[in-house]
Amino acid sequence: MMIDPISESKGSETARPEGGPNTQMDLRPLDNVTTAAQKMASSFDRSIVRSERIGRLNTYWQAKAKGGVPSRAEIDPVDVRELLPNLMMIDAIGDPVRFRYRLVGTRVVQYTGFDFTGRCLDEMVFQGRDFIEQCYRRMLEEKRPIFGHYAWLVRSRHFGQCEFALFPLSDDGVTVNRSISIEDYERMERDILTFGQQAAPARKLVQSGE
Repeated sequence: MMIDPISESKGSETARPEGGPNTQMDLRPLDNVTTAAQKMASSFDRSIVRSERIGRLNTYWQAKAKGGVPSRAEIDPVDVRELLPNLMMIDAIGDPVRFRYRLVGTRVVQYTGFDFTGRCLDEMVFQGRDFIEQCYRRMLEEKRPIFGHYAWLVRSRHFGQCEFALFPLSDDGVTVNRSISIEDYERMERDILTFGQQAAPARKLVQSGE
């Protein structure tokens, strides 16, 4: 999930220079822009993602679930300590339901540019928010993990990408009211390492509403 920190800071940040082959990669999301190559997909099928981190969390959740839905008390993030920077804990609250972030890992904050711990999904504006909310709602209804990937555009007009998974939790064994989530930016990080911050892959831009 890539939140636009400008919407949080009322536009007080100064954007870094954009464009040109020598421009450094500015990881902050770009305002009001989609990409022609943007892909958003989700599935109950684990094979839609390749992330080893997601695979490890899936194995851990399945062991706790034992064919059902584990409770929050059965999930200890310390058990998957190496995944903590990529994890989020989410509460489903109220009627109609809202999604509040109880915990946000440091790597998620790094790639988001904003620590949204304690905030609700519907309070924030970012590329792909409707897609993410649909995934949360499907997880609540189906009571099983959802896997997916999506892409966004950053300020330096480079292409960011992420694989993710949502794992349902239930306090009473029936109603899903929490989730443990993971986002893996490995593909994006690999692009940066391969091409360097001055030559990470760029994609065609499409201004919203055009």
